[in-house]
Amino acid sequence: MISKKMLAVIKREYLSRFKTKGFIIGTLIFPVILVLIFGGIFIFGTLFQPSTEATAVIDMNGTVYEKFVQLNADTLKNGVPKYSFTRVEATPETVDTVLAQLKHRLIADKTLDCILLIPEDVYESKQVEYMARTVSDFEEQQEFSSALSRIVTNKSLESMGLKSDEVRRAFAMGRVSVHTSQVTDKGTVEKSGVSGFILTYILTYVMLLLMMTYGQSVMRSVIEEKSHRITETIVSSIRPIELLIGKVVGVCGLGLTQLAIFGLFLLGGISIAEPLFTRFGVQSPELMQILQQVHFTPSVFAYMLVFFTLGYIFFSLIFAAVGAMVTSEEEGQQFQMPIIFLIMIGFFIMFTVAKNPETSQAFWTSLIPIFTPLVMFARIAASEPVLPSGTFLSMGIMVATIVLFTLVIAKIYRVGILMYGKKASLKEALKWIRYK
Repeated sequence: MISKKMLAVIKREYLSRFKTKGFIIGTLIFPVILVLIFGGIFIFGTLFQPSTEATAVIDMNGTVYEKFVQLNADTLKNGVPKYSFTRVEATPETVDTVLAQLKHRLIADKTLDCILLIPEDVYESKQVEYMARTVSDFEEQQEFSSALSRIVTNKSLESMGLKSDEVRRAFAMGRVSVHTSQVTDKGTVEKSGVSGFILTYILTYVMLLLMMTYGQSVMRSVIEEKSHRITETIVSSIRPIELLIGKVVGVCGLGLTQLAIFGLFLLGGISIAEPLFTRFGVQSPELMQILQQVHFTPSVFAYMLVFFTLGYIFFSLIFAAVGAMVTSEEEGQQFQMPIIFLIMIGFFIMFTVAKNPETSQAFWTSLIPIFTPLVMFARIAASEPVLPSGTFLSMGIMVATIVLFTLVIAKIYRVGILMYGKKASLKEALKWIRYK
């Protein structure tokens, strides 16, 4: 039963943080970041429309220029040509002089954006020189490389007596795409391995971040009350175990509030992402396919809340014990590193589990309480709409472990919060457990 005193602690811990600027900013930061990222791409893409690139081409071979221009005849969104190519004649004797003149136009006059020098032996060397004021436009360089590679490849095929168009047509006809679907008891579900892995990564990362953030918040709260001698007054009217549970549950409410806002925003964002991208002119079939196959359903969201709660309570109890053992936040930071390391191990295991959620290794690892929150949830997110084996067993083990941890850590907390002067060692903390 939750007593009135414990309820008062929960309310104080929740409301004292809920009203802070840090919580408000932290809650809104993820939706704002997403809006800024996608909104910024479209806004700046509209404001800073690329202009036609003036490119001077020196074709020392004499057979490449015309084909190269044909393969780069793209236009921008406003309909103007993407590239304006100018053929510049040069011989081996005059090429240095011609390059010097072009570089002057490139740097001083700025009437050119780049220079492309195609050597006479391009079919053998398979190298060209690209010169520009900046070389950060890798997309342009990739387009030029692709066009030149096609020209050289065609030449090689023709030298072997093969027709390049027929060869390319044969390759295109033989290209096989893999259509993925998940087989369940209720039928098959179209699902992309890429979209599933990306979703699992994002969700588990958010859980990891919130568990560490709010677990450390509990530790700092304990240290602050202890250092200001507030604890002595508090424990005179409430039992230490009630104070511990109230503190953990109150901060847990903040985490669930923040996670709920994040999840609702993500659910809404996924539902409108495809029409939004289409409206702004994004026509990538690969991107649309990934968006269509993102399965962030209400059930996945519900399990995310459940396993975050279990994981947060488990680790926040450990953080609270650390706060009771130390006398300053600096000392607490030293003690908390092993805890953070254990949480991170679960996150690293997630990368493998998300790809193979039904292996025996994934099953047994997801039953270990230290790893359960992230690993078990990763298995659920990757297997949805099917629940992986051991889901409810892992939840039962976590609940039992949390109950046991609460009883043990409450004893450390009861003694530690009233001790001042020096931090306790792990050996001393273990002695506190035996105190009655």
